[in-house]
Amino acid sequence: MRKNGRSEQRLISDLLNHGAVEWPKKAKDWAKAVAGSEVVYEDRFVITFHDPEDAPHESERVPGEIRITILPKEFVPSLMDLNVTHEDLNAQMLYAVQQVAYKLNLQNEGFEVRAHVLPPYQHRSGYALRIRAGKVPSKSSADDS
Repeated sequence: MRKNGRSEQRLISDLLNHGAVEWPKKAKDWAKAVAGSEVVYEDRFVITFHDPEDAPHESERVPGEIRITILPKEFVPSLMDLNVTHEDLNAQMLYAVQQVAYKLNLQNEGFEVRAHVLPPYQHRSGYALRIRAGKVPSKSSADDS
């Protein structure tokens, strides 16, 4: 497809949604998203930082809880839009998770890695991973079996 003389990229997320995804919030450049936050790890592909802002559907933080966001510097709208051409980016995102874990000594405590994917969980266009540590998950009845 061509638009304004340029080829238009068809996004997997749009195809799955049967039309353009309507994002509740405007996309942010990674540099603006990080502004004023403490950076934990950065290389030429990704940046990780202590996330001061919680999404509305996130649980309330407990004292000592750590929440880190990992953003690629290459814009990808959603986890659903990753493909084989993002092989290096995928490897760097996982490497960033490991580097954050080592720097914050999380490998000895355990942590979770989350990805909010498409509305209503993902509020703005832009792939990100999130690390959460310091809050033990609640025990579910399924854990008893």
